[in-house]
Amino acid sequence: MSMRRMDLRPAGVRNRVRESSERSFVSRCAGVAGCLLVVAWSVGAIRLGTARRVHADVVSRAEATMAIESELARTTEELERLGDDLAVWRSVTIPFAASDLLAAIIADLPESASLERLELDAGSLVATPLRTPRREERRDSTRRIEGEIEGFAATDEAVAAFVDALRTRPFFDDVRVESTRHRDVGGDAARSFRLAFLIDLDAASPIPEQPERDGEKSR
Repeated sequence: MSMRRMDLRPAGVRNRVRESSERSFVSRCAGVAGCLLVVAWSVGAIRLGTARRVHADVVSRAEATMAIESELARTTEELERLGDDLAVWRSVTIPFAASDLLAAIIADLPESASLERLELDAGSLVATPLRTPRREERRDSTRRIEGEIEGFAATDEAVAAFVDALRTRPFFDDVRVESTRHRDVGGDAARSFRLAFLIDLDAASPIPEQPERDGEKSR
């Protein structure tokens, strides 16, 4: 016996049932599609918000970095200018007081000696222009003070001891006896002397080296 299923409903009923099933299927599909669209929109909105926050953070950091770089460049330029001014000032300035120099010389003077004249000549500081028209520094290798001392002592040995003491002083160069001669001091025989010396100002107060600028490095 055949188990075939027979639909005894009228054709109109069958059509209405089929249409109703199709409409229900379409409605379910539309609902699922709507849910998927809502989920996709929600995810997109979240990602867009995150992207906007990241973009704002990146822009803020970039602006802060540019401000720091600008301030650093300004500070570097100011430091270079101050360094140039300091180098010029030190190149024409005696880095110690004349009283300190006189005190050091007197401290080395033998008890039997007397100081009559101390002369200092710093003409080498202004003998050569410090800057060319292009403001490039010109370092004078003979930056020094020339000095002379005149006085008298009891013996030539005292004069020699004075010279030896001056030669041990920092920055004193080329200490030498220019002349000695007999001299009568209050009825006693003495030796009048004239000494000469140099003071190395580059050693006493070195001019700081200037950092190379980017333009100078590329030359």
